[in-house]
Amino acid sequence: MKTKYFAIALALLSGYSFAQNDLDALRYSQTNIGGTARFISMGGAFGALGANISCMSQNPAGLGVYRKGEMNISPGLRFTTITGTHNGNELKNFKPGFLFNGLGMVAAWEGSQNKDNRHSVGFAFNQLANFNQNISLGGYSQNKSIANDLLASAGNANPNNLDPSYSGLAFNTYLLDTIDGQYYSFTNDKFNLYQRKYIQTTGRMNEFALAYAYGYQDKLYIGASLGIPSISYNHSSTYSESDDKDSLYINYNGSTFNTSYDYNVYYYPGLGGFESMSYNETYKTSGRGYNLKLGILYRVNEYLRVGAHYHTPTVLNLTDTYSYKMTTKFDEGDSYDFTFPENGGVYKYVIITPMRYGASLGFIYKKMFVVGLDYEGVNYGQATILGSEAGAFSDVNNTISDKYTTAHNIRVGTEINLNPIVIRLGYASLGSPFGDTFTGKFVRNSYSGGIGFRSNNWTFDFGLVRQMYNEDYYMYNPKYVNRSDVKFSGTNFVCTVGLKF
Repeated sequence: MKTKYFAIALALLSGYSFAQNDLDALRYSQTNIGGTARFISMGGAFGALGANISCMSQNPAGLGVYRKGEMNISPGLRFTTITGTHNGNELKNFKPGFLFNGLGMVAAWEGSQNKDNRHSVGFAFNQLANFNQNISLGGYSQNKSIANDLLASAGNANPNNLDPSYSGLAFNTYLLDTIDGQYYSFTNDKFNLYQRKYIQTTGRMNEFALAYAYGYQDKLYIGASLGIPSISYNHSSTYSESDDKDSLYINYNGSTFNTSYDYNVYYYPGLGGFESMSYNETYKTSGRGYNLKLGILYRVNEYLRVGAHYHTPTVLNLTDTYSYKMTTKFDEGDSYDFTFPENGGVYKYVIITPMRYGASLGFIYKKMFVVGLDYEGVNYGQATILGSEAGAFSDVNNTISDKYTTAHNIRVGTEINLNPIVIRLGYASLGSPFGDTFTGKFVRNSYSGGIGFRSNNWTFDFGLVRQMYNEDYYMYNPKYVNRSDVKFSGTNFVCTVGLKF
């Protein structure tokens, strides 16, 4: 209770806040098909083919196939369309943007005593993931409300002990109040409120790779690369509920109450009934990490190559800056907002992403026709979050190991050399962290193609990759809101200009 005024209607018996969770670990454990235009055009299926700068982030043994040095740069454009459906209502978002897929250089030379033994060193700057996208969700609540989650978060706690980033904000903005020590909300799921959530994310995950490969007798190639990924991720989401039909009201003329609430509520001058609320979460994540990639490639004969790779877990040292804000508006005109922390907060933590392993086949016919086939496995249930306090994320890590499993990634690509023009096609299926491959929600399928022009010293490659997938999304705690469907489709255009030396 905040004042002495109250209304008595029908007396009925009648937390969720942002923190580092399993979704953060999953976000930085997943990668997309990125790199040079030739690489993406063939679905990234270069594990046994080699001779591409993007191999440094996949199978570094592929550098050993180089016979000449090369340097290139790969700018591009990105277009994304995201369709969100909530309780039957569909909203779309389209977002264009520039893309920088990477740059790199490789130097190759023959052995001093045996020309069939070769050395290659290189560095590359590859983009592993792009986070630029907007999602809009909206629809009538079907008699559900974030208030139920706020009440569950509050429980029987003293107001001073409420979650300051969630239920505490609701109490400080009058969305929650108490009667006789029991919490109630000025929203009421008896009525069909309009729910909406808008999510905007920007940023990228890039990796600087430094690699070395050795070719023995021009037949067996081994390689290693040190990867230094960098993270830049910005997230802003605003959830809102509004009583757009004016179903919730409290009228008091000094002696008589008139209300649509079906439980005890207080009347405050200037407030009256609920009009709308919004809850904004803003956080920025930045940091760097390290990993080691090992690879082997073997030339079986003139036509067949086989390869294998292993990536150690990536250790990411991350820092979040964050802020939460809630605003509640009432029918009689008063509006309250509260921010936590007042000047923003900072938190440092570590995410360890799972190891990766894979095997590859490459078929080459007289440098006229090439086919690559790659398999990769990654167990997302092995991801781990660590904080400065021992056991701080034990519950989250248990959730990760219970919730996620091994994903199977398949990449296929082909290239036809019509000298000096080269035509390419590719396909990739990046499996769901829940185990599905090729089809199902959370499976990311990519279709790609491209064209290249080659001369003795220059290469010009153009690539296009279209990725599609569907996901389930919950605006807040899944216990108290219906599932939303999100459909993603994105198209990347990449141009690579290369110089051979």
